Amino acid sequence: MFEECLEVFKRELDYDNNLILDEYIPADGSYIIVDAEGKIKNYQDIKLDKKKRGTSEAVVKGSYFKEICFYDYHSKLISMNKPIDSKVIHSNNYLSFAVKKESISSKLTEAIIDNYYDILKNPLEKKYKKSKEASKIYQNFEKEYSPVNIEILEKCRSWIKQHIFSIDKLVQIDLGKKDYLKIFFEVFEVNEEDNKNRELFIQEDNRYIYPNIYNKSEYIINVKKKVYEDTYGLPYYGINMNRKKPFLKIKTRKTFIPYLLDMDKALLQKQFFEYLMSLAVNGKNNIYIDIKNYRIRAYSDQDERKDFSEISSGYYLRIQKGKELEIQVQDNIVDYQNKLLLNFYYQDFFKMNVENYPEYTKDIGIHSKRTSVGRLINEIFFSKYLLTNYFTDASDISVKDSVLKRTIVMYRNVIFDWIYKGIDDNFELAERRFALDLIKNALINNYTLRAMTQLNLHWSFKDYFTELKQQGGEKMAEIATEIRESIKERVTSKEEVKMPINDKEYYYAVGQLAAYFISLSKAGKKSQSMINLVINISDDRVLKERLIQLYKKYNYAIDHYNVRFKNLFAMILGYKPDAQTDRQTKDEMILFGYMDSNSIYTKKEENN
Repeated sequence: MFEECLEVFKRELDYDNNLILDEYIPADGSYIIVDAEGKIKNYQDIKLDKKKRGTSEAVVKGSYFKEICFYDYHSKLISMNKPIDSKVIHSNNYLSFAVKKESISSKLTEAIIDNYYDILKNPLEKKYKKSKEASKIYQNFEKEYSPVNIEILEKCRSWIKQHIFSIDKLVQIDLGKKDYLKIFFEVFEVNEEDNKNRELFIQEDNRYIYPNIYNKSEYIINVKKKVYEDTYGLPYYGINMNRKKPFLKIKTRKTFIPYLLDMDKALLQKQFFEYLMSLAVNGKNNIYIDIKNYRIRAYSDQDERKDFSEISSGYYLRIQKGKELEIQVQDNIVDYQNKLLLNFYYQDFFKMNVENYPEYTKDIGIHSKRTSVGRLINEIFFSKYLLTNYFTDASDISVKDSVLKRTIVMYRNVIFDWIYKGIDDNFELAERRFALDLIKNALINNYTLRAMTQLNLHWSFKDYFTELKQQGGEKMAEIATEIRESIKERVTSKEEVKMPINDKEYYYAVGQLAAYFISLSKAGKKSQSMINLVINISDDRVLKERLIQLYKKYNYAIDHYNVRFKNLFAMILGYKPDAQTDRQTKDEMILFGYMDSNSIYTKKEENN
């Protein structure tokens, strides 16, 4: 799997050598570019917008933003465990100087600065001498490229020692902030056709990377071939072995290292992980790697994905920025399509007034993509708590509602698979199970409008899956309209009482009657939990007894000549439902009748 991902990434990188830098965002801080004459050429503050997942528009449009990205990327430490000297200075070559602002006045000293440049001046003697393998890699690097340019190094050292402790006098910089100060040196005159500064930056970046690319020097081996000798090792990016992780060693073979890569592959893997980290910083957590068409696409949870609706064969990665890159989910993708095979129609079964309830009706209509329907699931069913808790540890989910929290933990995996991986298995069954729990919970907590929109979404799913399976039959919109009109006609009739046609009408009528009884309560605060007196009863005999109890409790407020009430109550008491009616249908219809406009209170139609 990983080999295929690297192959696709290499193809993309060969096609666009700015692939990584186009997504790269430097860490929060102040960035200074010093020109060849030692003057400050540019100063810029950069801060990540955590809501929009990007830098401010002013920064991006800054004339030197791309240069800063380039210099910063090519001067980063592989890890804080692999600094040049101490952990005070966070850059990796003499053309750059990175330090936390708070360290300038507390930790940074001239001795630390000198030691930093002394090591960079003679890395072989000062840093890699103790490791035979690292020394060999560095020696090979110097043979292929060149030794350190001492003259340029001393020039950079001199500038830093002269200005770093009074840098706030050169530029308006707040050294009290807990972010970075990074200084980059352009030691040659800038020439657009032949940019020697960039070439030197890449060279000095590689001077650090090559000896440090592997996890540990003890995990490096040299394999002799006919003409030459190849170096292999455990790359730092991927598996981080140390004494605390003995279980990673494969002790059944001569070489206990899990896997070994040559220098080229290790460098490619480093670039791949850095690319993924840049995407994660930008909030693009969903990565699709198409191994057939050799392309990588990355999206945030809100992206519409207009340019990448399907993938015939490949991999899905869910990534997250932590102290290091976190790959939270990895899965094979076969025939994934973000575009639904059948358009999803989110319907309004309650005929809610758009003008009165714009927030609850704004999404009514056609949705053609899984991610769009996923947004409805997150916002309507889970009150926007699902999206941010797909991978949160259950104990860390900060949701006070116990039912909502339990539902997230139980069903988030199957929902995530349906939206982001195109896996349809079990989703229909899961939706049927969690939808009613959430609807009941919303009512109990007095969120009637939320419960109505949740039932709207649930029945929309019901119609969608029915049509998807080509089962035929009536749609829920037709069923709901017929039930509403039929009960309304029976309730408002002045003729002989007519019984409900079927169980669906009967349970809708039960919901209507329960809502009417609750409306008669003179309690200061009417809680929707009163519906529990009806909704949680499975035996019809007990259900009728409970309705009679409610009648005895509130009949003082019912007018003797209230024909509509009499019709509704008589219909319920005189009808015997089928014992085989499933609990799901029963609960849905009671809830629909309870939340729908009440037939007893419907205004009389008058003829002009």
